[in-house]
Amino acid sequence: MFKPLIISAPFGNYIQPKGTTPTLGTFTALRRGGVLNRAWRVLLTVRYYPRMKAWVNRIGLRNPGIDWLVDKCKAGKIDVSDKIVSIHGFTPDDWYVLLDKTAPLKPLAIELNMSCPNVGHISWPVDLFSRAHATGVPIIAKIPPVNYDAMVEQAYAAGLRMLHCCNTLPNPGGGMSGKPLMAVALQCIQDLRKKTYWNELTVIGGGGIYEAKDVDAYADLGVKYAAIGTKLMNPKYLWCEKGIAGIRERAQHRLG
Repeated sequence: MFKPLIISAPFGNYIQPKGTTPTLGTFTALRRGGVLNRAWRVLLTVRYYPRMKAWVNRIGLRNPGIDWLVDKCKAGKIDVSDKIVSIHGFTPDDWYVLLDKTAPLKPLAIELNMSCPNVGHISWPVDLFSRAHATGVPIIAKIPPVNYDAMVEQAYAAGLRMLHCCNTLPNPGGGMSGKPLMAVALQCIQDLRKKTYWNELTVIGGGGIYEAKDVDAYADLGVKYAAIGTKLMNPKYLWCEKGIAGIRERAQHRLG
């Protein structure tokens, strides 16, 4: 369904290399800051810790809002038929509006961004997964690195079979990604493998993938796809596909 290597949101908005599946978003029901506000927010809140090979950010899901994407699609300026669209709701009504507006665009899949340390909460309406499944659009639940078991059980019970493991780590400074996330994401996948329905799941593994060999750790656990994001924090990779070519080729070899 997807290419073996997925570009996680928000990086899929900016880099869409051949042979990968980009994720657009994460979109919210309303716009969160203008272009200059979002750029300034990145400069103020994104920090790199070399010794840990970790990034911490408090960007806070800054985005132009779902109506912006709807308008772009209607105008023929964006085609989402080969892309994943990531959404996040702050309230039940937000989730319902997002599903109602995103599903008619017929994206390759809708990713429910189920947790975001940047905005300080993990909550969802009890019928979210069933309503998402009812849209008929393939649905991915991007789960948190901790406290995910009830979420996974509810998603499965509602008919969802695709999971993205996993989102950024909660941290006092915001969401932590990079190498520290990799061990946690792998443990999350190990836990999923213990589920009686593991063979029914399609799992996207992501977190801390910096080089080709990192894909192997996820492939060895039986994931179907790999996702990268933090590596693209380096601005040069936003404009140069060469930096991720090795990762893409390894994903194609191990997961394709």
